[in-house]
Amino acid sequence: MSGKTREKIKEVALTLFANNGYDATSIEKIATGVGIKKSSIYAFFTSKEALFWEIYEELESEYHTCMEQLLMDSESMLPTERLHYLFKQYLIFYHNSSKREGPAARIFWIRIMFFPPVALKDRLLTRALTHEMELGERYMEIIREGIRQGLILDEPPEGILLSYYSLRQGLYSLMSVFMSELPDKQKIDRIDTVWQNYWQGIKARY
Repeated sequence: MSGKTREKIKEVALTLFANNGYDATSIEKIATGVGIKKSSIYAFFTSKEALFWEIYEELESEYHTCMEQLLMDSESMLPTERLHYLFKQYLIFYHNSSKREGPAARIFWIRIMFFPPVALKDRLLTRALTHEMELGERYMEIIREGIRQGLILDEPPEGILLSYYSLRQGLYSLMSVFMSELPDKQKIDRIDTVWQNYWQGIKARY
């Protein structure tokens, strides 16, 4: 029973953090949403901040596990095919996560990245940047290999990666806000269309 209560607390807190923000979410509001006393929350979590970080770390771990698996699964692909695969699967991962966990997880990520709580801002952004830099170096090596093979324009890999990230995150935002009601097939088609347009800009000229 205690395990179910703990998960219920995290579920309610995730929704409140996503919809109202960290600062506007109190332990009392979380307890009310769960249907328990405020004091009972402290039997599971020492503070609101501890509860927040447990939720964050679980979502972060799921994301990084998925990215590592995608990188492993795509190791035998050509660099160009691999970049497309990683681009597409990243967007599908977040789409499927939203369907599985509900919109709260997606809204939670958007809020904490764009509007992080002041008290946690430095730690959040440092942590996110550190992990993304680690992943970014893996992407950079794929781009470098594509350049070595004559498949990708011989331009600074940093610029190619920056445009890759910008396009991916821009499309993620559009899908989250303006395309959320589209059928899955249309979303996949749009991901592929955007990628093909991007690929025309970075592919090597023969």
